[in-house]
Amino acid sequence: MKGYVFLLVVGIFACKEPVPTEVSDVFEPEPEVVVSYDSSVHRTMEKMGLVDIHTLDTTILIDLRYSGKNNFMETVLYDTLQWLFLQRDVAERVVQCQQTLRDSMPGYSLLLYDGVRPLQVQQKMWDSLDSIPFYRRVKFVSNPAFGSIHNYGAAVDITICDASDTPLDMGAGYDDFREIASPGLEWKFRKSGELSEEQWQNRRLLRWVMKSEGFYNIPSEWWHFNACNRVTAAHKYQQLLTESGDSRWFRVVVKDKVSADSLQAE
Repeated sequence: MKGYVFLLVVGIFACKEPVPTEVSDVFEPEPEVVVSYDSSVHRTMEKMGLVDIHTLDTTILIDLRYSGKNNFMETVLYDTLQWLFLQRDVAERVVQCQQTLRDSMPGYSLLLYDGVRPLQVQQKMWDSLDSIPFYRRVKFVSNPAFGSIHNYGAAVDITICDASDTPLDMGAGYDDFREIASPGLEWKFRKSGELSEEQWQNRRLLRWVMKSEGFYNIPSEWWHFNACNRVTAAHKYQQLLTESGDSRWFRVVVKDKVSADSLQAE
């Protein structure tokens, strides 16, 4: 989309139940640690085609939220998963997105919050929101009965940092369960003034960068992008069950395209 000029300046549904809605988006990188890529964790993940994205591009920033307590559950969910893994072909597309961003906005970088997510962790997230009615809960976390595209390593939670490694203002934080985090309702919050022009343009930039490699956003979360729909993921990749590397084929079968598209959520 060369020649297209974005307007830039520096740079799901709300519920009454007691659900954490805001998580700090301050990115403070940990001291660099030399990783042995033949470690047991890496070998285990590689068996199902997953790759540590830093083996492909070390310029991509990582803030793996569920390996610490800075997340909506305020607890450590990843005990041994300290690296961000994706299916290799998905990771390669993210690397191309990084290049597209840097070509357009020198000094800017993608910042990844999550990649592959074990189904066991998906279940913990789902259970933690049991006070929310089912039809609203699925807007926040995918039903583990079907699994998330994250479980296949084919979805990524992501944002953009400026040249000082500061995340762009998206008008809502990561894992923010308020309606304002929903791309599908941006028109509403732009009209009310709660979502500024800068914030909206920052979201548009992220979507443009990710769309350049075929990723698509979901209606309820500005940060979540799928590499493919759930049916495609289920037929192409194995589902990661636990951090220990347990996995399975869990092929989703639908009768028509409409049904397949309805399974595109997180």
